[in-house]
Amino acid sequence: MLSLLLLLACGGAPPSTTTTTPTASPEPSAPKALGGPTQRGAYIVALELVPNPPPLSELFEVKVKLTDPQTGAPIPDATVSVDAQMPQHGHGMSTDPIDDPGQCDAAGVCTHPDGVYRTTGMKFHMPGKWSVSVDVVGPRGTDRVVLPYELL
Repeated sequence: MLSLLLLLACGGAPPSTTTTTPTASPEPSAPKALGGPTQRGAYIVALELVPNPPPLSELFEVKVKLTDPQTGAPIPDATVSVDAQMPQHGHGMSTDPIDDPGQCDAAGVCTHPDGVYRTTGMKFHMPGKWSVSVDVVGPRGTDRVVLPYELL
């Protein structure tokens, strides 16, 4: 009892009688969905990074689902280009992405069934804040959206 009084008088705390249970590390959160309306509102863009999150300095693919903002119907007859930049560093990727032309007929008219467009050859060569740009030329005119993505 005397030692407890001396400890308290000196500003110390009594030894804890409670036990602490180690907490588990939080599970990694699911990758965030990327998408939204284009700048003029002509299209709705939904991006899927494959794999998500993309591995640092490895090639990955981007799938773009393009839909009509009023009806939600897929838009199969547009041209979609995807690229990425690091605005804080003033540079883009170290690769040149390749936009898949889709299914083309003998006359060279290409479409993307279900409004899904693919871009391969994407590579985030360093961690940090990236801006993924999607440019669309389609039946509702030319439009674009720039989406933020942070690779940790």
